[in-house]
Amino acid sequence: MTEKTAADARALEGPGTPFPPLLLFTLGFLIGLWIDNGVALALRPAQPDAMWAAAGAVLAMSGAALFAWGLWTFAQARTGIMLQHAATSVVTQGPYRWTRNPMYVGCVLLYVGASLVFNSLWPILLLPAVIVLLNDHIIAREEQYMRTMFGDAYEAYCRRVRRWV
Repeated sequence: MTEKTAADARALEGPGTPFPPLLLFTLGFLIGLWIDNGVALALRPAQPDAMWAAAGAVLAMSGAALFAWGLWTFAQARTGIMLQHAATSVVTQGPYRWTRNPMYVGCVLLYVGASLVFNSLWPILLLPAVIVLLNDHIIAREEQYMRTMFGDAYEAYCRRVRRWV
């Protein structure tokens, strides 16, 4: 198999990632809860504040809605949703008009909202590490894949739309 044929075969498999992005968010959140509940240095008030919990619920629901909108938009475009499936187009409608990664932005909102609902600061303190891992190991791979698959069309999209918000 030639080098070009091998690259074409990999492109058909999607960008692939070392781990699922949702697992990264889930582990960051659960480790934060575990630290918060198991360490004497808990960083939360004794009584949860109803206002913060309500704000967290709104934030979490907004994040879930944004995530779902991103999934629905991919489904409507009939392109690869899972990272092991090939992309068929550069999706630029729906939430992809404002961010190249609305599903990840939705995950961040859901993560922060759930942290507020659970009255737990540790997951929020771990969120920057989650985002760095996401950027370095998932988004970078996705973007390289999209550049390989769609070239100038993807580059033009990147110039118009920010990675996050």
